[in-house]
Amino acid sequence: MDDATPDQAFRYSAAVPSISIPVKAASCLGLLVLAGCASLRGAKEEPPAPIEFYTVTAEIALSRGEPRVAALQYAAAAARDSDPKLLQRAAEVEAATLQPSLSAKVAQRWIGVEPNSLEAQRAAARAALQLYRIDDAATHYRAVVTNAPTGVEAAFADVEGDLTGDDNIFGARALADRLAAAFPGSAAALRMQGLAALRADDPAAAVQALTHALTAGAQVADPAAHDDAAASARRELAQTLLRARIIAGDVEEPLAQARAQIGSDDNAFNRLQYAVLLMTAQRDAQASEQLEILAANPASKPAALRLLGLLEFQQGHFDAADARFKQVLRTAEFLDDAFYYLAVIADRNGDSERALRLYSQVQHGDNLLPALLRAAAILYLHGAPAAADELLDRLGEDEPQREPEIINTRARIYADSGELPKAYDVLQKGLDQYPDSVELRYARASVFEEEGKISEALRELAEVLKSRPEDPAAMNAYGFTLADHSKSLSKARRLIERAHAAAPKNAAILDSLGWVLFRQGHDAEALPYLRAAYTDDRGGDIAAHLGEVLWQQGKRDEAQRVWSEASIVDADNKLLKTTRQRLQDEH
Repeated sequence: MDDATPDQAFRYSAAVPSISIPVKAASCLGLLVLAGCASLRGAKEEPPAPIEFYTVTAEIALSRGEPRVAALQYAAAAARDSDPKLLQRAAEVEAATLQPSLSAKVAQRWIGVEPNSLEAQRAAARAALQLYRIDDAATHYRAVVTNAPTGVEAAFADVEGDLTGDDNIFGARALADRLAAAFPGSAAALRMQGLAALRADDPAAAVQALTHALTAGAQVADPAAHDDAAASARRELAQTLLRARIIAGDVEEPLAQARAQIGSDDNAFNRLQYAVLLMTAQRDAQASEQLEILAANPASKPAALRLLGLLEFQQGHFDAADARFKQVLRTAEFLDDAFYYLAVIADRNGDSERALRLYSQVQHGDNLLPALLRAAAILYLHGAPAAADELLDRLGEDEPQREPEIINTRARIYADSGELPKAYDVLQKGLDQYPDSVELRYARASVFEEEGKISEALRELAEVLKSRPEDPAAMNAYGFTLADHSKSLSKARRLIERAHAAAPKNAAILDSLGWVLFRQGHDAEALPYLRAAYTDDRGGDIAAHLGEVLWQQGKRDEAQRVWSEASIVDADNKLLKTTRQRLQDEH
């Protein structure tokens, strides 16, 4: 596998993984679905259809991969019937088809029929969170927690699962704050609040909440109980608190505590936790020392090699990382991580054929979808568009909950190939199916911007912000785009500063704040924010911005160093390339 040369022909059919495809309904049933859509447009002269018409056509639409039709049909059924089982099924379908606006309406209908249904309240809460209606979500979750038969603490464990599983990290954090305030004595609510704050890049708030959570948990713990799971959860939370403290800037004491733990009990677990904290503190050399010790122990070797590979990869030492991940493969553990990073390294080294084969060997875990999406991009860019489209189609069938991300990737592939109208068309069709998708709205704004349609891009982002006025991500997206095109800089700065107040350690927001200050002519003020952003994220966009400010301040050697570092880990970044070339040409 590793001996293939870049000029060998791609074996596209072998590179497309086998992904399950749902059985399709008979094509003649499509007439029923079309009839159902027509009924939604409301032909007044026709009598109302029976409920079974809506539910049957909805289920047919699901089997045919038509999520919007299924959602609309079940919403129509829910509006006409009060059967709790039908309402529950409708809510399930709305959630599964990623239609939170319809989910919210169906859940409210369900609550009207069954006011005491905790499932209905939870469905309404989830939909409200996805729509960034935080007050509504808090109201519904309070009902869930207050009335849960298992008690407040157990109920919050379920709510925590909802919040940590939602991509709306800033909304989840705002919701966690409201719920923790409503249940101030709950250790589980404080834990949830701390974890949500950490995900949303506010480590100082996370430290405060997690500290209170550990204290509250100790007060309610039964000293006679010997619950291994509870003890393990408490150790994990304590370790998370140490990480949060380091990210917040309190580095030495957490590291000293971890060293002391090794001194009292030198086992692989404690040493691994210490190594992770050193990585969090960006003390990579010391972390590597600890991991090398662990790699000498057969029991801890796979985990240690994996982390050593990640360290080398993050530092841009791709040959060393490649060697580490090949060692990981030989341990037969963490195979998916190893295949993924070996593929990324091959990709960045320009060996697309090897990268494609390695991506196709990722079978499970968080890296599965990114691996297959990148495989599709390689196929398209190397002359196999039909194979790329087939892979993306299969992914959408196998991972319907990730369909907006898949649509976004398809559009990005077209945009990167210079086919901007085609990219826009894909996004428009995607929004027809998923009208609540913020991800697709951002993607459409990006395509507008690349087409030079700045007013359209800003209008799109303004509409997102209007629908989510307290969302730091929406504030940052709109504010940055204004600043990047030197429009309404005062307004842009206000928006970005509000976002920064909500997420003070977020690299993208720090970058935006530095960039708008630079656009306003405040180079000295801009630099600390851009440095902080680059410390956390060595991506090409941030490096381009930091390098430009350094260049304009006469710190050109440092600017070149930043650009060179970033070009190793983000070699294809267009902004990085054009910024560097433009400034060097001007000089």
